[in-house]
Amino acid sequence: MKNAIRILAVFAILFVGCDDNEYEAPFPFSDVGFYTSKGTANDLQVNLNEYLSFTDLSQGAEAHSWRIEKTDVFLEGPIDRTDSILDPFIIEPRTTTSFEKTVHVLFQTSGMKKVRLYNTFNEMVVFKGNRDNVDYEMAAKKEGDLFVIDTTFMVKVYPKLVPVIKVRNGDVVVNHEARDTIYIEAGNTMEFTDLSTIGEPTGRTWSIRKALKPGEEVVENPVVGSSGDAIANIAFNKLGSFSATMNLSRTGQNIPGDFATYVVNAPIKVIPSSKPFELTGEVKELEDETIQVPFNGEFTPFGGQEEFFTVMVNGEAFEVASVAVNADDATKMDIKLAAPIYRPDVITVSYSGGSIESSDTREALPFTDEPVLMSSVNLIPADIAGLETGADSWAPFWSNKGTAEYSTEQAATGEYSLKLKVEAGQDNAEAGAAFANPIIFEDGKTYIVSYKMYIAPGGVGTDGGTHTGLFLLQNWGFQFWNNFAHPVGEWTTHTSDYQSTTPLSQFYLRIIPNADKTTDMTVYYDDFSIVEKEERP
Repeated sequence: MKNAIRILAVFAILFVGCDDNEYEAPFPFSDVGFYTSKGTANDLQVNLNEYLSFTDLSQGAEAHSWRIEKTDVFLEGPIDRTDSILDPFIIEPRTTTSFEKTVHVLFQTSGMKKVRLYNTFNEMVVFKGNRDNVDYEMAAKKEGDLFVIDTTFMVKVYPKLVPVIKVRNGDVVVNHEARDTIYIEAGNTMEFTDLSTIGEPTGRTWSIRKALKPGEEVVENPVVGSSGDAIANIAFNKLGSFSATMNLSRTGQNIPGDFATYVVNAPIKVIPSSKPFELTGEVKELEDETIQVPFNGEFTPFGGQEEFFTVMVNGEAFEVASVAVNADDATKMDIKLAAPIYRPDVITVSYSGGSIESSDTREALPFTDEPVLMSSVNLIPADIAGLETGADSWAPFWSNKGTAEYSTEQAATGEYSLKLKVEAGQDNAEAGAAFANPIIFEDGKTYIVSYKMYIAPGGVGTDGGTHTGLFLLQNWGFQFWNNFAHPVGEWTTHTSDYQSTTPLSQFYLRIIPNADKTTDMTVYYDDFSIVEKEERP
């Protein structure tokens, strides 16, 4: 009987050294047994040009043998863990069969490999093993006058990692293997794509480093850009020469680790941009009341420019205390006001034009009355608030009778929303979302609870008692109800003030039909939010 067994060991014993003469059987537990240097893993996995050790624990065997594939070889022990060159341990002449109790097998080619243990006995024996923490038995098969245990160990041998990449500069795929300089304008991005498959990599890190001149020493962190994305768009904001590398890796539980580095041959030269140096993106208020202004390039450090900025708060000019380059991201300016600002404030920022320049010597262009997006710290986890994981943060409630599911049919922001549908005759449509960590509310503070709702056109029986309700559990006393006397076919925002010291551990959302249960309607929900309420004194 020949069995391909993936739970390959009786004991999880790891070899400290591989000396064939050191083994002593701990105690007789059966007539047949074995262990490996990888313990009881479901799959034996090793890197190319690494070895595994196998020991036959059988007692009273008439005969036994180990057989390996022609591409693999037996090694002579003892082998120390520090031995990295294994050729001197190869047993010559090379053979695919060994009759030793303990063998060390060096795998010289990648792929799925077989190591076969063949034992014969004069009487019936039963192998007792464990697979996925479940005990099992395998009885010998009688062949003629002997009883045979024929076991095949499956070993996955990983090849070395082979980095393969593609580099795109704008619309052009560049020859990164050549040594021709790649020119890119300051403020632009270059796309680096990891195409590696050989060796089953699990991750990578792109690094952009400042190129050193001959004899130049590193005086600061030379990495000016990095990413772990398979498709990385990395911005080049500083003038100068740079090099790019990718560190490819294979890591994980029970996976043999490996690393490989690829250095892009082509040097990268960043030249001054031909584009205007201007505001890009939204002006935002940070949680600490800093107003952050993003530009399409890095700023040269500057000072004394406050007089060129005007910040209007609710129609009134506020004193600008400071303007400076952000310490962590030189593409952003930080503006601080002399007086505090609050979430309901309406704020605009203007720059009349002073002496602010980019790192590639472009003059910053003025801008007028740019609105400030105020900071809003949403206490609800992002996967529940915006549903963009498209996973299972929201799920049908245990008593749900209608439809409760993620949907891409409508979304206030992003791609996903929560869809509730109740049909005629159904008691409700209900969904819930449990919080991994309860939200703790402070006594005496007011919070604003809000969400967005879209009522699909064509609903039936939406009057006469049809409601939707949001419950903040475990506070059953707070019931955020809405009837459906709202615009149909458009997203509407619904808010309510909330005061409580009861921790929020779950959302519960439902539609209740009218008394006659003739309601047939579909509603989408998105952008759930709980923020601390601020009011200007």
